[in-house]
Amino acid sequence: MRQIPEIKSGLNQAFDKVIQHVEAQPDHLFESSIADGKWTTGQQLEHLIKSVTPIILGLSGPAILLKVRFGTIKRAEMTFEELQDVYHKKLNEGAKASAPYIPDPVPLSAKTALLKSFHKKKLKLLKQIDRWSEKELSEIGGKHPVLGLLSIRELLYFTEFHTLHHLESIRRIG
Repeated sequence: MRQIPEIKSGLNQAFDKVIQHVEAQPDHLFESSIADGKWTTGQQLEHLIKSVTPIILGLSGPAILLKVRFGTIKRAEMTFEELQDVYHKKLNEGAKASAPYIPDPVPLSAKTALLKSFHKKKLKLLKQIDRWSEKELSEIGGKHPVLGLLSIRELLYFTEFHTLHHLESIRRIG
């Protein structure tokens, strides 16, 4: 089980890799995708922002609110790798982003603002994690639209590998 410093380090690195790649990517590729129906770089970035926002919101309130709303985890917590395997299995079975997380077309003119927003989300997320104890991260649940009830720690694992998953999609664009 990853502890808070390792979780924060992984998240920080994942977000920074996305930011660095998108900053270095030629502007003409920002509105490009690898195939029809696939998201552009801008849409990938917008999706990541939409995906992390509810996690930040949940972490910013009192832990008791999440405990009341979602309950506690009554099973063994998954490791980073186990959760990643479950997620990839769901993707292979056809799981897709639900409506609130699907980005609209994103013009090149939004690139700087999106990068700034993504960076701010990273800082807020890392700050909110510090408010939580190791015990709370493992015991209190939160709902993921595809994976169901996860511990907060598992949601943070998801956030890291989900960010890296979309980085790979961005890298395939160029």
